Amino acid sequence: MRHTPVRISATLIVASVLLLLVLRSLSTSPDPGPELIQVEGGSFMAGNFQVPMRAPDGEQSVQWVAQPDQAALAPYPVEVNAFSIMKKEASNALYDRFLKQSKRPARWQPVKGDGEQPANMPYDEAEAFCVWLGEHSSLDMRLPTEAEWEYAARSRGQPLPWATDNGQWQAGRNLPTQSSEADKNNTGAFPPNPLGIQDMASGLHEWVISDPARDPAHIRIFKGGSDEANSSRNTIPTRGIVFPLSEASIEAKPELARLRGRPAGTVYVQNATARCVAPLKSNGTPPLPTAPNTILPPVFDDVVDKPQVQGATSQG
Repeated sequence: MRHTPVRISATLIVASVLLLLVLRSLSTSPDPGPELIQVEGGSFMAGNFQVPMRAPDGEQSVQWVAQPDQAALAPYPVEVNAFSIMKKEASNALYDRFLKQSKRPARWQPVKGDGEQPANMPYDEAEAFCVWLGEHSSLDMRLPTEAEWEYAARSRGQPLPWATDNGQWQAGRNLPTQSSEADKNNTGAFPPNPLGIQDMASGLHEWVISDPARDPAHIRIFKGGSDEANSSRNTIPTRGIVFPLSEASIEAKPELARLRGRPAGTVYVQNATARCVAPLKSNGTPPLPTAPNTILPPVFDDVVDKPQVQGATSQG
């Protein structure tokens, strides 16, 4: 009986330790990751394509979706394997978690309550963000290739000019109005495309993996979205070409202070973000034909709020 208090004390200590371990595991358990949309594989003609367009006066004509100054690739056949893709663009809340856990500098000018807005990040962090996201979801995640991005935006390669719910540009219904700031909308603010993916037309630009067979190794490509609410010219084939920032340009611009000390070759453009993909093992459905489309899709309405013609190339 003399040893009973000691035994009770030891039991209480063990129980307390176990309770603390359980509570610690609960507090550090990973938050739910972003929702993913599964995209079955197939073949399609990537790059620029033609669709029938109806002008405001009602006249119809067949037009190339991207204009000559928009750096779109000429049509080319490509086979895309099945993959899962983030339903929405990376949010500031998710980006903040990544920065904190990877011990990187805090993001530019965080604003209270902006957690669900899309995150503005340079290319190297977009790559690292996808790797980090994959490690926390047990998936092999990365940025999409340009062909994968176009395939998903076009709902498995369909001839759709914009990645909206109906392929049309309808400001105020499936895209921001001219009076709003596109980069201030929360992720998922507008209807998804037919595959269930959001923000590919209404959000920020999105980094993609460039093809070394078509682009110099040192440049980076972004697709979709815009930092201008009325930029209807950013159709799916349109691509932005970004060159590495020089050390001098980073030092000269106060707004780039966060990038100081990065390795040479840092690539950044304002209002570009990440949307990660995870390759899948099975395609599941027959591939789409790679032959050029001979049956024209429904007529698409030309928009009337096109801004002045601007080049698609950016350089720091």
